[in-house]
Amino acid sequence: MKHLVVIGGGHAGIEAAHIAARMGLTTTLLTMNLDQIGQMSCNPSIGGVGKGHMVRELDALGGAMGRLIDATGIHFRILNESRGVAVRGPRAQADKVKYRIAARRLLEHLEHLKLRQGTAAALVWREGTRGLRGVELLDGSILPCDAVVVTSGTFLNGRILIGARRLEAGRAGEPASTHLAEQLRALGLRHRRLKTGTSPRLARASIDFTRLQVQPGDDPPRPFSFCSPGIPQPQVPCHIVHTTAQTEAIVRENLPQSSLYGGHIEGVGPRYCPSIEDKFVKFPDKGRHQIFVEPESLETEEIYLAGLSTSMPPDVQLRMVRSLPGFEAAEILRPGYAIEYDSFDPLQLHRDLSVEGLEGVWFAGQINGTTGYEEAAGQGLLAGINAVRWLREQEPIVLGREQAYLGVMVDDLVTKGTDEPYRMLTARAEHRLGLACDLADARLLAVAREVGALESEDLAKVEAKVLRREALRGQCEAAWVTQTSPFGAIATAAGLRLDAGLSLSDLFRRQHIGPAEADACLTLLDGWGQEQPGWNPATERDLLLFDLRYAPYRDREAKLLEGHRGWDQVRIPADFRIEHLHGISREVLEKLSLHRPETLGQASRIPGITPAAVTLLHLHLHRARSI
Repeated sequence: MKHLVVIGGGHAGIEAAHIAARMGLTTTLLTMNLDQIGQMSCNPSIGGVGKGHMVRELDALGGAMGRLIDATGIHFRILNESRGVAVRGPRAQADKVKYRIAARRLLEHLEHLKLRQGTAAALVWREGTRGLRGVELLDGSILPCDAVVVTSGTFLNGRILIGARRLEAGRAGEPASTHLAEQLRALGLRHRRLKTGTSPRLARASIDFTRLQVQPGDDPPRPFSFCSPGIPQPQVPCHIVHTTAQTEAIVRENLPQSSLYGGHIEGVGPRYCPSIEDKFVKFPDKGRHQIFVEPESLETEEIYLAGLSTSMPPDVQLRMVRSLPGFEAAEILRPGYAIEYDSFDPLQLHRDLSVEGLEGVWFAGQINGTTGYEEAAGQGLLAGINAVRWLREQEPIVLGREQAYLGVMVDDLVTKGTDEPYRMLTARAEHRLGLACDLADARLLAVAREVGALESEDLAKVEAKVLRREALRGQCEAAWVTQTSPFGAIATAAGLRLDAGLSLSDLFRRQHIGPAEADACLTLLDGWGQEQPGWNPATERDLLLFDLRYAPYRDREAKLLEGHRGWDQVRIPADFRIEHLHGISREVLEKLSLHRPETLGQASRIPGITPAAVTLLHLHLHRARSI
């Protein structure tokens, strides 16, 4: 019987263990502290633009994160709602205490999954090979396994920094993982130090909320999961405050005391989540910075200040916080801190997230240079799926860039690598018109069937929704709009002149027709108002208008994509001697040798590789196969 071990109980580890067990494989989740499974070490939220898209994709493939946040979320919002459907992203504040409990409960009740508390010290190889035999624990015992997914988060040689103080730790209150980190370095894997940070947590009673801007959640809240029955938790508002001139003065005056600007940090931090020190130094013309005041839980009185990540000494942090309006009497319960840790160059990974040269080993999450719960969870899911499929001698699941944001992320990592913590953005996806998060279930339905982790009733719900959308599209094509028809009256009231009849689909393509007019027309169609699980009329109306209005652009994109899709099917053998190819510049050869692309399509996406070089590489591959 094959056995998988997942090292780490963070968001990547949860998804890897959960999906492997759902696929029927005997799995053990090994973590330093069972009570910390699913801990939110940074801000207590899930989703956002790009990130929320990935959570929906996780859910479509049988992942856990969407259902966990729906069960424990206390504030839901759709970001970018005023913009196009393709770039809207769901986000939710989690009750972090309930999230952690729900995650552990989910895993504890899964068939085929065991939880084990312990610290991984080393991977154990079969004698004379790089094939895996098991995982050695710090206590000397060995956990036998045939494959392992390493999801170590910030724990590999982790170091917390607050001012000039340094503490070896994976996060506050938990030790670093040094033995495993040193073994991975000793194996010759290219590594680098990365850094992230967190904000101070405050006592709710010490804040004057009457002076803050209220940020309500959506009413009603919209779930992440396509199969969630609803949102069970009470919903609460968040708040917004802005830094002041005094805040900036305190930060600038104390920059030498910051770990970051005092020269104590060697790791590279996340570009899109800068510390408050970085904000004032790198954006000197910006008069003030927005801070989100977020509840951590309904069970505690802690408040998180999103946007105030810092590595200043605690006394300076208190002065900074008290310079904010409404925070003059604020009390810090936990100071913010920076943490740096080992990550490994993702160019050493195959497209299924397995590690080159280490048979049976997969990496997922921050070990690959990413930042964020959602990025980690997505990698954990794919690594778990592919570890199971490898053990069963099946082909890996590799999502294309046109299929999913998960595919964009993995392709970026294994093709381009990253020099800084990688965060998903909608701008990274060149095919984002086809990647709307509300279509993730339909878009990934075929892959979900192949993975086999979704319950049959959940698959049936998705299939029914797809059929209903197709039927709705057919009704709109068949319905005829004239001046005397009920549809025509709605169009005329909207200021549209109807000189001749047209289909309802063509009417919806007109810019005169907004959501209100579309709703009025749709209510005239048979079956529009019928209830169905997972069917949100407002969402479906927006998707229909989006589908009709952007169809020409998507069709044009599909033709371009078809022209390049063949390149992703042309494999480059692992033993192909790239460094000796004639007619290709030394610079291109060096890039190809470093990145070791597995397909021609992957080679074409390496920065600096020209179309001419790809054509020559294709020619050399063709010649090699002809010999």
